[in-house]
Amino acid sequence: MIDTPAAPAARRTAPRRVEPVNQHRRAEGRAGYVLVAPTAVLLSVFYLWPLAQTVVFSFTDWNPGTGLITTSVGLANFTHVLTDPEFGRAVANTLVYVVTVVPGSMALGLVFAALLATPFRGRALYRTMIFTPYIAPIVGSALVFSFLLTPLGGLVNQFLGLFGVRPIAFLTTEPWAMVSVVIFSTWQLVGYTMIIYSAALTNVPQSYHEAARLDGAGPIRRFFSISLPLVAPTSGFLAITGVIGSLQVFTQVYVLTGGGPLGSTETVLYWIYQQGFVLFDGGSASAGAVLLLIFGIVASIVQLTVISRRDTVELS
Repeated sequence: MIDTPAAPAARRTAPRRVEPVNQHRRAEGRAGYVLVAPTAVLLSVFYLWPLAQTVVFSFTDWNPGTGLITTSVGLANFTHVLTDPEFGRAVANTLVYVVTVVPGSMALGLVFAALLATPFRGRALYRTMIFTPYIAPIVGSALVFSFLLTPLGGLVNQFLGLFGVRPIAFLTTEPWAMVSVVIFSTWQLVGYTMIIYSAALTNVPQSYHEAARLDGAGPIRRFFSISLPLVAPTSGFLAITGVIGSLQVFTQVYVLTGGGPLGSTETVLYWIYQQGFVLFDGGSASAGAVLLLIFGIVASIVQLTVISRRDTVELS
């Protein structure tokens, strides 16, 4: 009988210590809170706290000049704002500004983006020229624009004079004052919308255009049937941000027209400025600011509702 060697004894290994998943998640959560803490503090100090103060001041007779609050007036400030004809005119002027500047800047930006989508010599230069007004200081650009429109010696009036047109005081007569503000703001925003649309157009699959080209579709047909529907989400984004920004227009009006002539270019934010820092009626100014915030929220909700219903994009 032959003895077979005994099998070696199995090595006993100590069980590995596995870190609990919950502990790892808690550590990640703490790290996330640490990372967002600086931004949260800044937002609280410079946005949330002033917002809360504005809401509180809207129910008082706060005077920005002295900083004193003598009594609570309830809804009197809101009643005064909503019944003030100047505020109603400012709302109407702001709506005119929104419905002209936002679609105009989006349409021109899309056109420029489509024209500059194809590589050619000097394309970067043209993009830079169109985008520069957006990054230039608004005050400086507005001052240059006002010099161009001055009735005596302005380049615009000199050009019109070649055709026998008398000098026009664009910034001090109706309706040219609002037209001038709209043209300036549109010119300033076109560069931004062009860059955003350019990024969206580069994401459109070229296979769609090639298939349409084989079917005999021309450039215009391909643009309206392929490019335009596929950049619809980008258009929604630009519409929402454009409306929010246009509701807060102030600098252009302050520099170009000062709200004139006779309040024809006075916007809601300019009216708030007049109430708070010219008339020192901080309560009414705060109430107007709260109403402007509500207008912006309602407009954003309406736009988001319309956009959310477009779940799919159909190529015609």
